[in-house]
Amino acid sequence: MKAFTLIELILVVMILGVVVMTAANFELFGRFEVNDIDRASRLQNDVYIIAASLCKDLNSALGSSSNWPLAISSFGGNTSLVTIWVDYNKNGVRDGSDRQVAYGYDATTHQLRKYDNYSGSPGTYTILSRKVVSFVCTVPASANYMKFSIVARYDPASGVSTNNPEVSMFSSGNMPSVSLN
Repeated sequence: MKAFTLIELILVVMILGVVVMTAANFELFGRFEVNDIDRASRLQNDVYIIAASLCKDLNSALGSSSNWPLAISSFGGNTSLVTIWVDYNKNGVRDGSDRQVAYGYDATTHQLRKYDNYSGSPGTYTILSRKVVSFVCTVPASANYMKFSIVARYDPASGVSTNNPEVSMFSSGNMPSVSLN
């Protein structure tokens, strides 16, 4: 008569437990990594959309050294408002049909907003991101481009951690239609 002894059954259960625990660890590790990558890629997408929109408007900026198309307001080390005169009708002349576009950063809500037809006071806007931690813009002396940096965090109210990735972008946008003379 063939039968299993108690020791053999305990060994089989232990081996089966090790196999199940190994498979579960692969599942948990994979899920953690996918969530991490998903969070970082969402941040990269947010920052890319901001940079692409900003560069598009800078590329359409119209002005000269006497009629500068940019205004940058800063508060607390961050840029709170960037206004850009955009050649809306694409005729190469600043006239009544051109628009002033603005990008506003609110450090308390971590929002970066775009005002498509800015008239000096906040009106309707589009929220480009709710995860921005820092937004800094500068224009070097005698240059027709603007440098900017954007830092975004998955949970902007919390510090950087493995569950809360941070993405930084440093770039510049050219203003080819802006004369320095």
